[in-house]
Amino acid sequence: MKRFPVVAGVIVKEGRILLARRPEGKKRAGLWEFPGGKLEPQEGPEEALKRELREELGVEVSVLKRLAEVDFDYPEVPIRLMGYFCRLEEGEPRPLEGQGLGWFSPEEVEGLKLAPADILLWKEVKKALLQTS
Repeated sequence: MKRFPVVAGVIVKEGRILLARRPEGKKRAGLWEFPGGKLEPQEGPEEALKRELREELGVEVSVLKRLAEVDFDYPEVPIRLMGYFCRLEEGEPRPLEGQGLGWFSPEEVEGLKLAPADILLWKEVKKALLQTS
């Protein structure tokens, strides 16, 4: 089965994790997710992630390392979500596409309603955060 590639940035600042809330009118509206998006044709994952975060949040990032890949079958499309740890280099995240934004402690993330694929990615993020603390 062909999976649609999607990238997600895991940005941690002062122990808090940046998440975006899907806006009204989109599938899974109101659910929280790691910011990112789809790859354009002929675009690599890291390049796509930098572009998506620039377009969605108005920030420049460094992509530090690939964290995990998770597969999830949404009713409309099967995806492969590729998560990367990123560092903010320039700008403060702003919701440029009508989404909500928030910085959350790991404990707070546990209480949020995450998009299904992001629940799987969050499990990998938690493991990685435990290894670095």
